[in-house]
Amino acid sequence: MAKAGKNIALADDIVPPKKSLFDRVADYLDANDWRYRAVRESAYFSMDCRIAEASVRVVLNVTEGDQLNRILTLSVYPIFVPENRRVAVLKAMNEINFSLVFGCLEMDPADGQVRFRTSVEADTDITGCMMDRVLHGNLAGADRHFAALMGAAFSVAEPEASNEIVSRPHGATLQ
Repeated sequence: MAKAGKNIALADDIVPPKKSLFDRVADYLDANDWRYRAVRESAYFSMDCRIAEASVRVVLNVTEGDQLNRILTLSVYPIFVPENRRVAVLKAMNEINFSLVFGCLEMDPADGQVRFRTSVEADTDITGCMMDRVLHGNLAGADRHFAALMGAAFSVAEPEASNEIVSRPHGATLQ
């Protein structure tokens, strides 16, 4: 029996510990039925995703700190640009990147791997809505620019032709 005058903590008074950003991203992915691999030690998630014309490897890199929280999202295309086409692809990527408001295309100069990158940063909590926007915005951007990059990487088209491909309405054929 408790002594008189002592305060007893009620179950309603107990505040659950705040979940880490990594755990909240896992909860978001689980709630939206994503199949993923989590690597807590390196603070990233990895999953395969089908876009209209290809499958991409999606990586979510999670950074949580006192001053900044960030989710960096990469859609890695299933291609490696041949060395002799890298300059053409870089020119096409530059043209595309110049027109983008959200995200950017990048290529690893060592092996020609291409990816679409987006991120969300906040000095407060990153919400589920923010997670949704960064992930779906990333996939939409990766999907939108895939055909133009394939044209620049594997055809004899000049990089400027990628602008014509990118400016076509979504769903238009390339022939």
